[in-house]
Amino acid sequence: MQTNLTALVDEAIALERKMKEDKKRLDAIKAELTTAAYAVMDNRNLSFLQIFGSAGHFNAVYKEKFEIDNYERLIEVLGDVARSKIIRKEEVKYDTESRFKAALIALYKGDYSKDISIDEVLRGLGLSPDAMKAVKKKLKGEYLKDKKLLETVGVQGDLEEELDAIRLAKNAELIERFFGQLTAEQIDDVKKSIFVEESISVGLEYAKEDETHGNAGSEG
Repeated sequence: MQTNLTALVDEAIALERKMKEDKKRLDAIKAELTTAAYAVMDNRNLSFLQIFGSAGHFNAVYKEKFEIDNYERLIEVLGDVARSKIIRKEEVKYDTESRFKAALIALYKGDYSKDISIDEVLRGLGLSPDAMKAVKKKLKGEYLKDKKLLETVGVQGDLEEELDAIRLAKNAELIERFFGQLTAEQIDDVKKSIFVEESISVGLEYAKEDETHGNAGSEG
């Protein structure tokens, strides 16, 4: 009995040591992939990138921390639009409706373009008029969701630049919807009322060993 327990303790220690070494190596690999992804994204002005392996892929995407610094100024400039989209909590925190928040972030970062035509992007991907009509209304301006949507109509490949163009165009639609009537001075007031901090979110995506379809992974 004691011999068996001793063997289990030794096995547990060996496994824990291996897990620590494996985690150290995994963290180092993720750091190297993140550095490489950042360099490509910065060089090509992308907000999203996938690096493919034979068993899955590594996702890198910019994420934003959003804060409202001056609620009163936002209300003064935007009136009922902001009042209906932002909930002021008792602990002086603000819960902002997702599309309005996305519009504010895009406005703050200048992360939009009115010069991009989604029709032209879709046409450039070789979609037929019927396929374009089917997907255009479902595009969200979110990389992974839009990539999976385009895959349903036969579009394959990395698509980083096309997806980025779609995101910029969808952001422009949001900005026009919420802020299209504002003057340049009012736009500046809105931007001064919020704060956005940017960082890179990364993760691995791959099929689980016991599943034909599915994904697993970790983020950091």
